[in-house]
Amino acid sequence: MNQSPKTVWRMASLVEQQLSSLGSDTYTGLPEAAWMNCLRLIRMRQQAQERGWFRAATKLERELTREVFQLSRQLVTLQQELESAADDKPVPETSTIYEDLLALEEEFGEYDIELKTKSISVVTEPIVLEGVYLGAFEIRLEFTDLNSDAPFQYQVFAQDPQSPITDDAVTHPHVQSDIVCEGDARVPIKSSLEQGRLLDFFVLVSRLLHTYNPESPYVALSDWHSAECSDCADVVTTDEQTHCTSCENRLCRQCANSCTDCSFSFCHDCSTRCEICRDDCCESCLKECGLCGSSCCSNCLDIEERCPICETQEDEETYEPDQETTTPETVSLASTPL
Repeated sequence: MNQSPKTVWRMASLVEQQLSSLGSDTYTGLPEAAWMNCLRLIRMRQQAQERGWFRAATKLERELTREVFQLSRQLVTLQQELESAADDKPVPETSTIYEDLLALEEEFGEYDIELKTKSISVVTEPIVLEGVYLGAFEIRLEFTDLNSDAPFQYQVFAQDPQSPITDDAVTHPHVQSDIVCEGDARVPIKSSLEQGRLLDFFVLVSRLLHTYNPESPYVALSDWHSAECSDCADVVTTDEQTHCTSCENRLCRQCANSCTDCSFSFCHDCSTRCEICRDDCCESCLKECGLCGSSCCSNCLDIEERCPICETQEDEETYEPDQETTTPETVSLASTPL
């Protein structure tokens, strides 16, 4: 959206006022939220193990591993912030901020300024990382309250969300719930905002979105189209997965039970077995033996819908062996000498 020079200047003035009101002293807090999340996952995993929910425990352990990694990165970044903190951060003049805002159009094609909500936003070009299409992202910068630790806050919104199957909240390997995992870029991003270098800020975040770090993704690109097996909780790629014909839960091929009659795949909860041959079978294909009521696959029922056991028993009961009939006359004749 084209912005009038008056609107751009008013926003530049608001940015200068925001930076001046907050001053140069900022408080750097510990990553308490990440720490509490790790404690929560540890308790949940322990409860799952105690109750014998081993698949759930395995899933929670994977989540805990990711959260601990994120916590450690935040602590390292905090250390860097403390070591590189400057004593004075001069506030740029309104004219300098104005020039930065005008440069956004040249860098991103267009940008949007909302004076009422005190927000500035740009939209990136559609992003493709290692062959995975992620779409375009809006980077939205907003003013914070005067009692906040930082002058601004920002979020990243997917314009055409291409979330992985395993987590709808993830729209980018490093974006979850519209919040960017900044990693090593946290310090320069924080500095650019505190110093009012808005063009640098938007360029830094855009470059971050165009970059993939395989060591710390919320969901790895290699698993982007993967799904979690509902039976064993393993994450499997598209080529290695199937689904339950009944409930449509995704399954790995090792956990899929193929019906001996229809050959469709079923999960553990939706499949059963023939009571005679013990082969896997779905409920729809099982039929009852007409005599004993046993659930049987089609291979274990004869044309009269009898299972092999009942068929044998019924045949034995109706079988009459051929016997030579004897009469008193034949006995008498046989005993009379010639």
